[in-house]
Amino acid sequence: MPARMSAAAAMLLAVFMLATPAAAQNNECKLVADDRNPSQQILRCGEDLVVRNAPRTHYHPVGQSGSAPPAALRLDSGALLIEFHPSEPRKNFQILTPHAIAAVRGTKWAVEVKPGGTAVLVISGAVAVGHARASPVVVLQSGEGADISSPGSGRIVVKRWKKKRVRALLARFGE
Repeated sequence: MPARMSAAAAMLLAVFMLATPAAAQNNECKLVADDRNPSQQILRCGEDLVVRNAPRTHYHPVGQSGSAPPAALRLDSGALLIEFHPSEPRKNFQILTPHAIAAVRGTKWAVEVKPGGTAVLVISGAVAVGHARASPVVVLQSGEGADISSPGSGRIVVKRWKKKRVRALLARFGE
């Protein structure tokens, strides 16, 4: 089992795949070789959802029903690069971390969890970001990022990240 997915996520995925008929819909979630780095695996749910994770990342699906993509991913540590383009209009998707919730309807963005907080960077589209257990929510547009620490620690500041920081985060995914 690659270090790129937590044991719990792998177990949930295995149970899901065993319970799904062989002729599942095209949104079936599978671990597949990463075309950018064939020694690594990515989570692909049809054309709706593609998740690349950086080394030593731990996450698992939340709210998965049948062969549909999960409603959310719980990111405990590490970093994810997510592409979400729903086939159904008005479908939402969230990344849940100990510090923040990032929700979208269709976009590409990265989320990183470190002991002191969560960082969110929007590559394309828009992402609503808020503290895990408090409001308010801010909306990040393409090229914007935010750092979120524990709830109640102050407002979320939206800013354009320096190119060096963007490159460092995306390099974790081979981009």
